[in-house]
Amino acid sequence: MPYRVLIAGMLIVFSGAPTNAQVVSQGTNNSNPNTTTVRGQILMPDGNLPSLPIRFELEGSNGLHDIRYTDSNGRLILERLQSNSSFTIFVRSDDLNWGDTSHTFVPGENMDARFYLKPLLVAKLLKPSEYKPSPEIAALHDRAIKAFQDSKSDEAEALLRQAMKADPNYVAAFNDLGVMLMRRQKYAGAEQVFGEGLQSNPKSVALLENLGTDLVHAGKYEEAIPVLREALHMQPIRGEAHLQLGAALVETGRYAEAEAELIAAKLDTGADQIGLQLYLGKLYASIGNFAKSIEAFAAYLKLAPGNSPSIPIVRAAMARMQDELNKRTNK
Repeated sequence: MPYRVLIAGMLIVFSGAPTNAQVVSQGTNNSNPNTTTVRGQILMPDGNLPSLPIRFELEGSNGLHDIRYTDSNGRLILERLQSNSSFTIFVRSDDLNWGDTSHTFVPGENMDARFYLKPLLVAKLLKPSEYKPSPEIAALHDRAIKAFQDSKSDEAEALLRQAMKADPNYVAAFNDLGVMLMRRQKYAGAEQVFGEGLQSNPKSVALLENLGTDLVHAGKYEEAIPVLREALHMQPIRGEAHLQLGAALVETGRYAEAEAELIAAKLDTGADQIGLQLYLGKLYASIGNFAKSIEAFAAYLKLAPGNSPSIPIVRAAMARMQDELNKRTNK
């Protein structure tokens, strides 16, 4: 019987036993010496990183057949594979960017499953150019930052809006005003500012990432997903974008894709580790993998500020899951 727990505005649905559709990875013991973890990378035919999660089939000579997803940049982690079995990763053609592709490996011989998709015509990305404002615009920006640091938020906003109006191509003014509004939980205002900045600077990764983050905070998860994927398409190594995309995917129930994004965020120490552990806990709780959920929530409790309102709720959720695990053990 599922039950729900609200953690800092996030609804967690716990299931007593996960269905096949819910399972992302099982929380079994990885101490078996005959199993190993394989990390891999699927690359586009021209060597670039993908910009969306890639769905693939994993088949093993031991009878394994599973459907998995990479993260948004083609990275994958395959845990608990039998070392002496052979495995094949099969990626079906998307009829646009690549053809049907297979890659076979034996974990005991090769723990790095890295391969290229078979070629089809691929569009090239344009690299955004650098931009420097005039000294006058830069001075307005500097004054705005100082005003914000002095808790003069209205003055800071007015100065940045002045800079934005004088130079619509100056990304930093739009970005910093949007961030200031986000910190004050003015999500609709921040969304408008980031959107205005993107009209003049559609290739700004910072604006895309922060717009996606703002949409996640505002609970607009479906809108956030394509924005964050576009940011990662242009700049794949952005841990915070992976984290926010993972959060949006968790909230929309796309757990396999979400796990891939959160694992990618985990590899980047620049990502918000508190939010990362909280969402890993929520992900694994939602699919019934209570052991891994408790582990993530325990890491969250070590990192979170002592006055966080989520702490007692997380502890209660951990206790509930531990009780369920104890019941399973005693059966």
